[in-house]
Amino acid sequence: MTVNYIIKKFQPKHANQIIKSGDVEDFNYDYPTELLDCENSWTGFYLGSPIVCGGIYQMWDGVAEVWIITKQKQNKHKFFMLKNIKEKLETTIIQKKYHRIQAAVRTDFKIGIRFAKWFGMSEESIMEKFGPDKQDYYRLVRII
Repeated sequence: MTVNYIIKKFQPKHANQIIKSGDVEDFNYDYPTELLDCENSWTGFYLGSPIVCGGIYQMWDGVAEVWIITKQKQNKHKFFMLKNIKEKLETTIIQKKYHRIQAAVRTDFKIGIRFAKWFGMSEESIMEKFGPDKQDYYRLVRII
């Protein structure tokens, strides 16, 4: 039996592959995926293709930023992969003893907002013209 799903250490080329496929949010510019590479970052693959990338990087003691990039139209596979990445994030939070986890999610990215809330985050504020795309983003947080 072939293994359909696998999680590997994140590499910027994985995110680039998802973004260049045109199946994620509304990226039509160069996204600096090399900035996402950190100790605790992963990519979920289905049949050898990346469908979700995620990670958590420490900003300072006790505080970390979470990020996720998901390929669209993969709903039947995405839940399995997001569940596994969520488990990796939860393990990292415990190991690193974080007391605040935060994320920036575009206000029009419903799937991303839904995942952040599934992860236990709530809206803290709106950051106007925050991203490289000059769109508004929610600051979502989870206090532990």
